[in-house]
Amino acid sequence: MGWLDGLFGGKKREADKPAAPFAHELPLGLRINGRVAFDTLTFRANPQAWTLRLPEGHQGIPCYGHIDLKGGHALHRFYLDEDAYLQVSTANGQVEGIKAFVFHDTVNPANQAAFKRFIHDSPHLGAASIEYAGRTWHREFGDDVAERVPPVVYDEVLYRHDPPRRDDDLTHYAMLYRREIPELERDEFLLVTAEDYGPSEFVVTYALGIDLNTADLDIT
Repeated sequence: MGWLDGLFGGKKREADKPAAPFAHELPLGLRINGRVAFDTLTFRANPQAWTLRLPEGHQGIPCYGHIDLKGGHALHRFYLDEDAYLQVSTANGQVEGIKAFVFHDTVNPANQAAFKRFIHDSPHLGAASIEYAGRTWHREFGDDVAERVPPVVYDEVLYRHDPPRRDDDLTHYAMLYRREIPELERDEFLLVTAEDYGPSEFVVTYALGIDLNTADLDIT
């Protein structure tokens, strides 16, 4: 468990450990039914500079999503009460990055054929730059010079309930975009995701994001 041993008061004997719902550690002490609050001062001080608005106050965590990127890399998504989630990226259990995303829009394709057309044809899933929410966003994934690249595909396992248990699975077809905010020397992100819950449930989400560090979070 490494540094988490000290955080939680030392190791338990194997016989004393409760059955774990996950085959991995959750980062930063985050958990289902825990709570997290964001430092929103930068948004309140510069509202015109941002497209997103992080939720105020402590947010409950009713759902956790795990994305195994292989090679020891993973994304941990802690879904919050107010249409947002905290994403922690890890490598071999060590935190590499933290982002918060707020859902901005949701599109429901009429059927599977429309969903597939979006994946293969929409510029929002691969064009070098796109216009969205009155801003210009530049692609983060793939070849820097290609006019278009295919979306990144990954699976997510969702856990809910208390004690936590596996509740759902979905496949993402995703593209991450970024725009610079020169006056703040910060970046804002746009994650476009076509989500396949199968066999007939599909949705496209647009989520706005920002890089954070642990000082921006109050986790309880």
